[in-house]
Parts: sequence; C-alpha cells; structure tokens
Amino acid sequence: MIFKRAALIHNPVSGRRSRRRDEKIEGTRSILKQWVPQVEVLTTSRAGDASRLAKEAVAADYDLIAVSGGDGTINEAIDGMADSDSALLPLPFGTANVLAELTGIPLQPEHAASLLPKMKTFEVPLGCVHNATTTGSGRLFLLMCGVGVDAGVIYSLDNRLKTYLGEGAYWLGSLDQLHRKLEPFSVHINGKTYEATFVLVSKSRCYGGGLVITPDADLLASEFEIAIFHGRSPLRYVAYLAQLATRQLNSFSDVTFTRSQRVEFTPIGTVPVYLEVDGELAGRIPATVNIAPKTLKLLLPQNFSAR
Repeated sequence: MIFKRAALIHNPVSGRRSRRRDEKIEGTRSILKQWVPQVEVLTTSRAGDASRLAKEAVAADYDLIAVSGGDGTINEAIDGMADSDSALLPLPFGTANVLAELTGIPLQPEHAASLLPKMKTFEVPLGCVHNATTTGSGRLFLLMCGVGVDAGVIYSLDNRLKTYLGEGAYWLGSLDQLHRKLEPFSVHINGKTYEATFVLVSKSRCYGGGLVITPDADLLASEFEIAIFHGRSPLRYVAYLAQLATRQLNSFSDVTFTRSQRVEFTPIGTVPVYLEVDGELAGRIPATVNIAPKTLKLLLPQNFSAR
C-alpha cells in the first residue's frame, strides 16, 4: 500500500486523560510521515466535526484518513468517507474502544500508526439506521446498534462522569438501571415479531468491557447477528450478565439469537425507547436498521480475517 496524502483527525477530548495528548498526536504524525509524504492534523471541536472533516479530506483527494479517538469519533468519520476510495486507519484513543478489542489494533495511537506498512485493506459492509432524527440515506455505523436498555444507559449518562471514569461510567449507569422499569418494544425480523427490552444488532463479536454478546457476528459479513433479550425485570439482567461472563447466554430461553440484513423496531407504549450506534446515542424508535449499500475501506492487521 502506498499513500500520498493523509489527514489525521483527532478528538482532543476523547477518553479520560488529556495530558500529553498533543504530544501523542504529534508523535503519531511523525510516525505516519515515515511512509506518507504529507500528513495534516485536523482537530475536532464539536459533535459532527469528524464527519465533516473526513468528507472534506476525501473531496481534497486525501487517500488515507487516520482517525484518533474512541468508537464514537470513528463512527462519525465513516459517515463522511463511506463508499470513497480513501482508506480509514483507526488509531484508538478514547473512552471505549470496541474496535481495538475486536481487531487487535493497539490502544496507543503511535503504536497503531507504526503498523501501517503491515496492514491490509478490508472492504467492510456498514450498518445503517433510519429514524426520525436521521436524514437522507440514514446514519451509518461500523460495529453495532443497541436498542432499549443499553441506549437508555447512554441517554442518562453524565458526560462529566464519562470524562473522569471512562468505561466505568457505563457500568455505574447500568447499576442505576436496576431500579428502573424496563420499557418493552416490538422487534420485526424475517417476518416474525418479538417483544423485547434490549436488542443488539451487531457486526462485532465484542461488545465492550470484555463482554461477548454476539459471538458469531462478523465485521466482514453482509448481515447482522442479532441478540433479543425478552426479560422484563431489571434483576433478570443481573442473571444475563452472570452468564455473559461464562459465554453461556444461549442457555436462557428468554434470549433469542437470529441473523438478518434488516430489523424494524416499533414502540409499544408512550415512554421513549432509545437506540445507540457504536456507543453514541442515535435517537428513538420507531426505527429501521439494515445493511447499507455503502462500504468502507478499513485498514486492519493482516491477520484480522483469521481472528
């Protein structure tokens, strides 16, 4: 792989530790310049900037878009570069890095950048959400879409707590859900209708925090693995979590696994039910989630397909 121009997009507030961040980004730029003649650093300042900057970089003929941040920052960037000839180099640095956990990319951006000569370009099908908050062709995602319980945690999350505690904030938020009523909703897949309180529509075997909910999900596949949780009691989720630790979630009769390219969600009551994509809030249901016609050129370790 030979690249001529690289845009290094970074989120200056991703993750918990901001000290020495600028030094790390400059060090990452220096490493990339060993193989790419021109590397320009682009800094986000608000939500949506990564998408805008990636789109502008593609239009300016940057053939490599390196993105340093959490899963949310990378999620934004793919919306600006899907179906382009530019390749995305993920440089994990943030609160949650499911992509790093899934693919084996190092968590330090300098270390990830140093692997560039040994990486391979994969053509990755993307997921897409359509609901009242999306426009045009919908909101794209790389890893997963969660509806119900986990999106409710993200909706109620204190961003200041997320800054200080990182992934720990999600677990505290999950504990807070134990005394809340879980809102059921309808799920329509392959001609069947289910009632659920949490659904994970995923292309990632990893969920985060070392948990595996969809063990047969495949980032390179053109379909989702879908886990449907029917439990109505918050305490039921304690049991789910215990089984997740032993990778025996399929032993529950009230958890359904299936595969599809398309899922529809509709509310049952009047209480809002939220959804998230790659750890970022993406509005409410009703919504449709499907495999998008767009793909992404993604740089990953050469042995990723064998993982």
